[in-house]
Order: sequence, then C-alpha cells, then structure tokens
Amino acid sequence: MIIHQGNNWLAVDKPTGLATHAGKPGELGAVEWLELHLGLKTLVVSRLDRGTSGVLLLALDAGASARAEKIHESGGATKIYEFYSSVDSLAGGPGESWTRDDELDGKTAITRFQRLEKTPRGDFVRYRAEISRGRQHQVRRHATASGVPVLGDDEYGGADFPRLMLHCAEVRWPEIDEPLVARIPGSFSALAEGHDPAFAICRDRRGNWPSAVTNAFRVVHRDEIAGLPAAIDIYGDWFNATWFDETSSDEKLTKLLLPVLDEATAAHGCKGGVIRTHRRNPHQRALVVATRIIGESPPDFFTVSEHGLKYEVSLTKTQHIGLFPDQRDTRRRLALIAAGKRLANLFAYTCSFSVAAVAAEAEVAFSVDTAKAGLNTGKTNFALNSLKEGGRGKFIQEDARKWLSRQERRRDKKPGEFQPLDLVICDPPVFASARDGGKFSLETEWPRLAAQSAGLLGPKGIAVFANNHRSGNHAFYRRALEEQFSEVTDLRPPLDFPVFPKRPHHVRTFWCVK
Repeated sequence: MIIHQGNNWLAVDKPTGLATHAGKPGELGAVEWLELHLGLKTLVVSRLDRGTSGVLLLALDAGASARAEKIHESGGATKIYEFYSSVDSLAGGPGESWTRDDELDGKTAITRFQRLEKTPRGDFVRYRAEISRGRQHQVRRHATASGVPVLGDDEYGGADFPRLMLHCAEVRWPEIDEPLVARIPGSFSALAEGHDPAFAICRDRRGNWPSAVTNAFRVVHRDEIAGLPAAIDIYGDWFNATWFDETSSDEKLTKLLLPVLDEATAAHGCKGGVIRTHRRNPHQRALVVATRIIGESPPDFFTVSEHGLKYEVSLTKTQHIGLFPDQRDTRRRLALIAAGKRLANLFAYTCSFSVAAVAAEAEVAFSVDTAKAGLNTGKTNFALNSLKEGGRGKFIQEDARKWLSRQERRRDKKPGEFQPLDLVICDPPVFASARDGGKFSLETEWPRLAAQSAGLLGPKGIAVFANNHRSGNHAFYRRALEEQFSEVTDLRPPLDFPVFPKRPHHVRTFWCVK
C-alpha cells in the first residue's frame, strides 16, 4: 500500500471507495486511516476522488505542504491516469489521441488523452489521460466532454458499473527521483483479459490496507457481488465463507459461491476453510457450524493477529469465530485512549476489546458475559499476549444487565467510595435465550443499557455501543443514546465492510461521550 516514504513525502496506493479525507466525524478517509492504524500524520496536497484508485501523494510536514502548492501552480508535477469507457473514440469521436483544454470552473485545465486498447469482447475501451495542474474531477469532466465518459461515473454520464473505472497509475514529482507508480487494479486486468471482474472489484476496494495491520479481514462482503448471498473472510491461512440463503439448494451454492471462493483462496494463498450456512435464529434451532470443508481442514483452534496482538479463533468448533473484523477500527480507537482507564466490556464474548485496552495500558478491564466458554477464550487471549500477570483483566460470568444493576447499587450505597468507569463497550446480541428461560430482546433492552452505562461513567466518559440488527431502526438506536450522552457519533465500518446505498446496516457502531 505504501509506494514511497521519505522525510517529506508519503505516497500510497489508494483503494477505490476510500475518500482522501473523511467527509464527516466517524468516517475514515485515507488520511485518517493512516493515522489511526499506522500512526502516520499527513497533510493533503492533492486529492483523489473516493471512487478513483491509485497514487495518492501526501505531505509529512507543513513545509512540504507549502512547497506542493507552488509545484502544482507551476505545473511541475505530472499525473497519468488510466480509465475505461463504454464508448470507442474511433467511432466518430476524437480518435487515437487528442487534447482538451476547456476551462473548468473558470480555471485553465489541459488533459491529454490516448486510446489504448479494446477489451476482447469489444464492450469497453481503455484510455490514458495525462494532466499537470489538476482541477476538480478534471479527467472525468474532460472525458465526458470528449464523448468517452468514464465507466461507472454516474455523475458525468458514464455507463453503470460497480466501481468508477479511473486509476491514477503514475505521478512524477520533482522532489522525488523515481516516478511513483501504482499497480494496475485487478478489475482493469480482468476486463483486459475478458474475465468477470466481480471479485477483482472487491479486491480493488481493499488493496493491501487491511492486511497491513491484520491477517483477519473480509474479502467479500454480503451483497457486495450482485446475486451472491454470501460473505468470505480470511483468518490467517484459512477462509470462512458464510452463505446467507438457508433455503437455497446445494446446487445454487456450488454454482454461485465456489467460483468466487476459488479466486479468493488463490489470491490470499489459503490452505482451505469452511462454508457455513447462516441461521436466522440459531438460538431456537440447532446451528450447523460448518456445512462443508474445502481443501485442508483448518485446526480446531488457531491464532490470528491484529496490530501485533494475538487472538484465538475457531472455524469449526464454535458458533462465532472469536474475533469480529468489523470492529477492528473501533478496537484501535479504543486502544489509543485506553491508557490508565477503567473499562467495562459488556457482552464481552472472547474479550477482544479488553485485550486491546489492557495491552494499551488500561488500568483494568472488566469482561462480563454469561458464556463461560467465551470468557475462557478471553483468558487464553490474555495469556497469548502476556497480559495475564498483574490482574488487570477481570472475567465475570454474569448477565450484563445484572452486573450493571449491581454496580448501580454499589454507587448509590457508597457514592464516596465508588470508582466510576472511564470506558464502556456494549455490543449485545439481537436476541438471546437464557438457560433459566429468560429472554433478551435488543430493542427492549437497548434504552436501559444506555441509561445504566451512562450512569456508571465518570465525566467525559466514553461508551461504544454496537449491534448488527440489520432490520432494526437506526434512528431508534441512535435516539436512545442521544437521551443519555451529550455527543453521539456514527462510526463507519472498516473499509473491508463497504457501505452501499439503500442496503441495510451490517453493523452499527456509536461512539458516545458523556
């Protein structure tokens, strides 16, 4: 993902779908991702649109940023893009090569175009565009003005496609000796070879960014490939594929999932893995943990890593795998503020938030869950990371609601002795059936959990609330938190869990400040 890193400049290969800079709080653009996950503080000197992939140059200090503005104004830099269009410039258009110099927003803009090649089926044409002083959407606007709009550019008349097929392939920068070159995206190569680009586009949305900090990430999100009701995750050398249509035949699963799975395993060097069928209500019916083993059978238990920490997982022996990649960004956010803090991790399962917090020098982490097996895995995770000594990890097998009520009674009985919490993590299930016959309904319990958690936090305390109730009312969940906290921010999921318009929330996560 990092193309160049020097004293003044950082160049990265930006995935499609990732903005250069976050548009609002709770989101991560490239700049915020680099700071959160790699500790790299950068300044924007030129932007790539969210849909455009390729070379993104950033400054590492204010002096370089100031020089960049002068370099741009003088035309000292060169940027070379490649793109696909559904229109052939030879069919009554501008020809093999041409130049557009239309002003954009009242400013000078020059783009030099060259036709490269047609795809084997003749449905798309590849072009190159070169600019010096870039204006907003310059290549896209000049391409449309030339009659060859970029494929997937619904804003400027491009044909419909799952991604914007525009890529910054090369940047020549006067203060860097060698050209900055980003590899051609897999989707471009797939079209050039006449292959289905569906999985390649999934890879384009991630690049090598998740794998820079973990070996547990999602390579195909649910509904990311049209018509495929499945998700594929990588855990080290193994894959876990989840099939969400439990009513479909084995023939349909084989036809739709296995070809994509073959591409995914080849791309990530997997030894094998499992295909699971998702149950809508696994607590009321027996859960089939693994419907099929593909390739080598994974070990019953093994470890994966995230930000240098180890977590035990299982693809075959447990209902849930043991580490949820969709909370990776949140774990990192928590770790960066955890030093010296008191944390309550409610519905802790295998205690991954507690591990991240204590590894970052939290004073204490209370992990609360009814499942003994999950807490035992949490203890294993503490041991794997040499966190067992010191007693900062507390493992409490109890209903989180009862634990909260006990803390409230302690607070009310001896307020002068009560130590408030600094951080609360609350990631409850959508539903649950307790052994004693009790029921847990997320919509019913959410407001109470919010009120109790807020009441146990000290001034400026922070709570993270999350759930994966896909059919739930997002406004309801947010409103209940706003009644208890002065600031509530929606956190966007990690980039390997892309958010698509008019699709239900995969996971909703709220960062709440008291």
